[in-house]
Amino acid sequence: MWAILEQVAVGAPWLLVSVVGLIAFAILLALLISLRNAAAHERPEIIRALAELMHFWRRQ
Repeated sequence: MWAILEQVAVGAPWLLVSVVGLIAFAILLALLISLRNAAAHERPEIIRALAELMHFWRRQ
């Protein structure tokens, strides 16, 4: 697997960056969707902190 990733990184670095960026975007989007209508007592501590940070930035 690492050899394949190395060959992709050498041959087409934009492809590797695109795939990693797409995966990161999908994870962040899933997090935002899960936080959208969840009550505070249903969220784990780290997700609750991220939700408070989002709320802080929306107010400003």
